Amino acid sequence: MARFVTVPEGELAVALLRRHNIAARLPDRDMATMNPDLLYAIGGVRVIAPARQITEARNLMDRMRSGEFAREVEASSDWEADALPGKVGELDEAEVHGAVGGAKRWAAPILIFVLLLVLADCAFMAFEA
Repeated sequence: MARFVTVPEGELAVALLRRHNIAARLPDRDMATMNPDLLYAIGGVRVIAPARQITEARNLMDRMRSGEFAREVEASSDWEADALPGKVGELDEAEVHGAVGGAKRWAAPILIFVLLLVLADCAFMAFEA
């Protein structure tokens, strides 16, 4: 029915269509997420809808592409406060640790220790022979 260059664009189109009671879906989402290089090879992600709703879905896509659903955003909107450099939502970057946490601090010392163990083992094997 329609193709989009990125998964987020396709997701937005699906959300708009579902908001208008069209049973749309994004069948290429998993492939595009796991192997994004193929996304360009297949021509983007497809947004599909049931055959009985295809005409209505295409009309909505045309209206969306013409900008009918766009609206002006005020310069003082709350969402812009979250887009300030150094902030992630309500947190400062220093407060965001992610899944790795403090492991990044210990990565270099552990790597050096392991390398020293390997070198010590090699030296021991050389003296033993």
